[in-house]
Amino acid sequence: MAIQSVEDSLRRMKLDVLDLVLVHWPNPSVGRYVEVFEALVECRERGLVRSIGTSNYTERHLREVIAATGVTPSINQIELHPSFPQEEMLAVHEELGIRTQAWSPLARMESLTGGPIDAAAQAHGVSATQVVLRWHVERGVLPLPKSSQVERQRANLDIFDVALTADEVAAITALGRPDGRLFDGDPETHEEQ
Repeated sequence: MAIQSVEDSLRRMKLDVLDLVLVHWPNPSVGRYVEVFEALVECRERGLVRSIGTSNYTERHLREVIAATGVTPSINQIELHPSFPQEEMLAVHEELGIRTQAWSPLARMESLTGGPIDAAAQAHGVSATQVVLRWHVERGVLPLPKSSQVERQRANLDIFDVALTADEVAAITALGRPDGRLFDGDPETHEEQ
């Protein structure tokens, strides 16, 4: 089914190759996350995709697909933001050679106002959003902010002239909390349809 999905996507987009394809959720109770990743490996070998990755895979899921296929995902896209900084997963990704991509990288910014994010924004003359996006970059994370407004899209890209201090990065990371997930979906138990 994964191979058919890639082929259908190529047809619909009128492309010969996709740059990146991710498995969206491991759906552990179904137990086919290794099989789906194997299908993406086949798609890459056939030249249908350049790079393959995962989304919401835990350390266990990642180690299982690597052991089964001999292929390391290029990217693992995970929920990651100041309330849920995922330091353990960043260490796992670094060890395995996987890039971390953050979905919902800005979380609910309103819940983080008045603290180290605002202080860094004032210190650097940028917005709080730009500080959080730069925090991701400083930590080696690829943030995927969502915005339909052109002005915000431009501002989201205008973060490369700012460098946060190690203390600022640490203070923002310290905002993390055990219940910091926005989405009630633990990848070890959540099932996506």
